[in-house]
Amino acid sequence: MLGAMRLNVMIEPQEGMTYADILAVARRTEELGLDGLYRSDHYKSVAGRDEHGSTDAWATLAGLARETNRIQLGTLVSPVTFRTAGNLAKTVATVSEMAGGGRIELGMGTGWLESEHVQHGFPFEDLRTRYRRLEEHLQVVRGLWDRDFTFEGEFVTIRDGRFTPKPDPMPRIIVGGTGLGRTPALAARYADELNGVYLSPLECAKQREALRAACGAAGRAPDTVGYSAMTGCLIGLDAEDFHARARRLQALLEDTRPLETFLHDLEETWVLGTPDQAAGRLAELAEAGVERVMLQHLVFDDLDMLDVIAQLPR
Repeated sequence: MLGAMRLNVMIEPQEGMTYADILAVARRTEELGLDGLYRSDHYKSVAGRDEHGSTDAWATLAGLARETNRIQLGTLVSPVTFRTAGNLAKTVATVSEMAGGGRIELGMGTGWLESEHVQHGFPFEDLRTRYRRLEEHLQVVRGLWDRDFTFEGEFVTIRDGRFTPKPDPMPRIIVGGTGLGRTPALAARYADELNGVYLSPLECAKQREALRAACGAAGRAPDTVGYSAMTGCLIGLDAEDFHARARRLQALLEDTRPLETFLHDLEETWVLGTPDQAAGRLAELAEAGVERVMLQHLVFDDLDMLDVIAQLPR
């Protein structure tokens, strides 16, 4: 099962990464033969450290599109509250043309961090309303990319939409989340992939089965919608190296608990430990139906850990 697993790096630039930091991770990811680099799309620190600067996700991906040659690039995930559907469609199509070779993927979600919406003037409705907004964005982005398009919705009205040039190939669309109901249903109807976020292997298996059922309900073949997982990653060459990295991560997160307690709380969902332990977790995820993983790399200037990830069996 593990032989088919594709390994990707996922970063959180809103926690103080500059574009130079992002580029350094992207270049090492490409040099090592890993499959892709994905970034969050936030306008302020999720950890509440307001002194940390943030960058716009699609502006930085445009830069990476020209400064890399092979790896997949995308967001996990872009809140549909940040950009109108037409603007998002045009921005992603432009970055895809800049990258060439079908390397760009668009992750989409409802948005959840209220404070960044308030601080930047973005709409932030109740969750049900944000799900309706997400569904419209999914329909409109796909529709504009695919054909001449007219749409009358709750949030978007498009008349005689002619989107040129059409992206060719069309960027893949990913829906991300943790649920077993609405999220798999949206992925089955409108997306190319469902991405499970911080789930254990058992939870991934349940979400994968929910996606299969949703595909059946939508009249879509289950094997036409991919399934991936995004989770934290901390790996050392051996136990000593792993614990040194763990202490550095703990300091970064300002977590003052005993190290054993800190690591225990990560065990259920993270890819964690020595290479053998990490490979065991990847095998469990593969058995649960995960086709590729996006490994969240929080200590972003520790580029050497990417070397360890690249040596894992795939």
